[in-house]
Amino acid sequence: MKAHDILSRQEIRELMTRNNLRATWLIASCWAWVIAAMTLVAIWPNVVTIILAVLIIGGRQLSFAILMHDCGHNSLFKSTQLNQFVGTWLAAAPVFSDMQTYSRQHSIHHKDVGTAKDPDLGNYSGYPITKPSLLRKILRDLLGLTALKYWLYILKTRLQANKSMISNIALCRGLAVNLMMFLGCYLLNVPWLYWVWFLAYNTTYFLFLRIRHVGEHAAVPNPLSKDMFENTRTTLASWWERIVVCPVYVNYHIEHHLLPSVPPYNLRQMHKWLVAKNAYNNTPLPSGYIAMLRGVIV
Repeated sequence: MKAHDILSRQEIRELMTRNNLRATWLIASCWAWVIAAMTLVAIWPNVVTIILAVLIIGGRQLSFAILMHDCGHNSLFKSTQLNQFVGTWLAAAPVFSDMQTYSRQHSIHHKDVGTAKDPDLGNYSGYPITKPSLLRKILRDLLGLTALKYWLYILKTRLQANKSMISNIALCRGLAVNLMMFLGCYLLNVPWLYWVWFLAYNTTYFLFLRIRHVGEHAAVPNPLSKDMFENTRTTLASWWERIVVCPVYVNYHIEHHLLPSVPPYNLRQMHKWLVAKNAYNNTPLPSGYIAMLRGVIV
């Protein structure tokens, strides 16, 4: 089933309309959440505020990864140049990602989702799994072991002399942006505050990233189907889940695969129209991410 089989041309045209103001709000609000969480810890530094900040910041870091993805689709802003700049510097660099490399791989994901050619296959192919196995994965994320594995991968690939200059430049951008964040904290006389950001990146960010990947494609009805209603999942998220595990409308993933060029801020409207047209009659829509995770456990 294709988008044109369900939606009218006028609806598709409306959904694909990009809005710079709404795009700017998404980026600015994500950074505002980070600043607010770090300010909370700076004013009242204790275990409770640090845990709360690590949860919030980890969710915002996931937001940056998702917005990098949207800029890679050239769907966030009207201007290609603005998508490139914001995606590279304000979304990808803070979380040590490379938008150009990601975009090339992600186009293959959309074309070959569920197949052996899908570069994201390793993120979801092992499901369903047992409850103890899932808990071990979550524990590894929260203990920083998943992040350690990622850092070792970075050292092995991007720092090798025979690797592409692009990867090394991307790493340098990440280091530069994170250094600027540290210097900002230093100038405010709270240099230790940067480590709240770094702690979140190495723990909750990777946990929320895992849950995102599982929610999108793990244990779907038919992973090899060409029908997005069978090989992809949309999860109906609560308000608190939208803060942490599914920010910036990423839970509407069937919608994204149907029309990858639709800006994230239009996906909710797209979902409403698809519901009105009974497009999900034979498609399970988990009510929340806890229900989704229960559905991938055997």
